[in-house]
Amino acid sequence: MRLVDMMKPGLSWLLPFPLIGVAVADLCPGNPGGPTVHTPGVVDCFSEATATGTRTTYTFQDNAILGWGLLELPEGDELVFDFVGGDRVANVLGPGRTHRLDGAVTSNGTVGFFSEGRGLEVNGQVTARGVVLSSLAVDDATDFLSGGSYQLSGNGGIQQLTVRGDVTATAGDVLAAGNVVRVAGEANLNASGAVRVAAGNEVDVADSGPHRVQASGGIGILLHLGDSRASTLELVTSGQELNNAGRLEAAGGAGRIFLEVGPGGTIRNEGTGVILGNTTFNGIFDNDGIIIGDDDLDPLQAVNSSVLDIPALKDPKGRSVSMARRIETNTAMSGSADALRPTSSKKRAQLAKRQAKPLVRRQSFFGMRGGKKGP
Repeated sequence: MRLVDMMKPGLSWLLPFPLIGVAVADLCPGNPGGPTVHTPGVVDCFSEATATGTRTTYTFQDNAILGWGLLELPEGDELVFDFVGGDRVANVLGPGRTHRLDGAVTSNGTVGFFSEGRGLEVNGQVTARGVVLSSLAVDDATDFLSGGSYQLSGNGGIQQLTVRGDVTATAGDVLAAGNVVRVAGEANLNASGAVRVAAGNEVDVADSGPHRVQASGGIGILLHLGDSRASTLELVTSGQELNNAGRLEAAGGAGRIFLEVGPGGTIRNEGTGVILGNTTFNGIFDNDGIIIGDDDLDPLQAVNSSVLDIPALKDPKGRSVSMARRIETNTAMSGSADALRPTSSKKRAQLAKRQAKPLVRRQSFFGMRGGKKGP
């Protein structure tokens, strides 16, 4: 759409028209495969050919809702959401179909995909400030756009969310929700904030609190085989079983992990499963894998944390050059008493004769107990 119109005068020789042998899959409004704009937040949209496929770029002046009959982003294609104003877009995906994101989605804001159909498959890459992937419909998209609490609802069917790709929240959270949620072995979920996975026919997402998601009703199947890393992890299902055979890591082991199943249900950490963090279980825990809690990670408990916020950059004409992003670093720290030890053999011999008993004896990083008093 308007690819030639977007080119500056005098530069048309760079891209002959018509495009011979190049198929541009235009996902702009008004084109086959494009969405309907339900809010006035879209200020522009254009598609262009790339070396791997098509790049469709939306530019927003405000938050927006886009309604898609069927969203299929092929491998090699790109979908870009660029916010000049506002910071959220809700993509409402139509009923009766399974929607697929096989290409790359990028944004300097928070992007939500809400399927009202049979399901949603994410096989490509999604990178944004915050990411929501849901095979459940959003009850009120304006609640999501406001940044407050919102609800997700299913139609009673399976409505499966499958993630096989890389999903990254650069300055916020990743939420994956569905009646059935499968995070495949090749999937990577990463967030500077929290990674939350919820399985059930109804999912409530709170804007604050120690546990932000609740799941109820439906099948509630949650299978985690991939690699999820964030400051906080929260996996909740309304069903009887939550299976982890992948890696759950919260802040290198210093963060919180919350796992919950329905009444009488079982949380299974399979043989290849790794849980790394201070973990709370709400349900029967059946461990056949590796779980490392705070008391087992003494070398990683002392960390030097730093956060670098890089703002969005624009050229003198107001065009976006790079997206805003956050770089969060946790560096393990260690100490040594070598600098305080005497260097001369005479002083070392004098200290050796003292035979002093320790005042306290270390049990773990979080637990101390008294040592035996010397004679």
